[in-house]
Amino acid sequence: MSAARFLRAAGVVAAIVAYQLAAHHAASTPGAHGLGLALVLAPLLLVTLNGATRSTARAWLLPLWALACAALWLARAPLTAHFGWGLWLEHACFNLALAWMFGRTLAAGREPLCTQFATMVHGRLDARVARYTRRVTVAWTLFFIATALVSTLLFACAPLVAWSTFANYLALPAVGLMFVAEYACRRVALPDMEPSSIMDAVRAYTHSMQMRRSEAQ
Repeated sequence: MSAARFLRAAGVVAAIVAYQLAAHHAASTPGAHGLGLALVLAPLLLVTLNGATRSTARAWLLPLWALACAALWLARAPLTAHFGWGLWLEHACFNLALAWMFGRTLAAGREPLCTQFATMVHGRLDARVARYTRRVTVAWTLFFIATALVSTLLFACAPLVAWSTFANYLALPAVGLMFVAEYACRRVALPDMEPSSIMDAVRAYTHSMQMRRSEAQ
């Protein structure tokens, strides 16, 4: 990995960690609800601003974006009081989106996502490996659904601080544990398969996307 890519990856990780620390601080600290609302709205506003700026219809999208910001400012008091709903919705929807990303590739006639990654790293797969990677895709789909379900149950039944501890401190390490568990299972189920890491799949996926963009141009 080049130094520039490493720095970008490190910056993304640092931003995620900082966001989670700030979100937990807002959820667990009296008087920090304004920070919580900012954390809920800032990503959405930045994404929509970027989209409006790049759109050919920006002449009316940008004023509409500014109008939405003004409306949010006027409604800041009730929104601040219920900022936890926004944090929960972001967390649940993010995990459900990941579940959809994996799960939709399990449909008949489609190649499971983990099979795609393995093919990028190892080339053509035999039937045994293809079956294994399909099961891994199922496992990741269920994992993200379970994460969203636990998040929802905690938000509905437990104090906000308990939910925040799970969402901001435990959910991401659980993803790391899933990678470790999958690697251990792979070494048992496919002992003769050449070892590979998640970074191998990321590099292969990045290269594949670059090739597709080049072909499209």
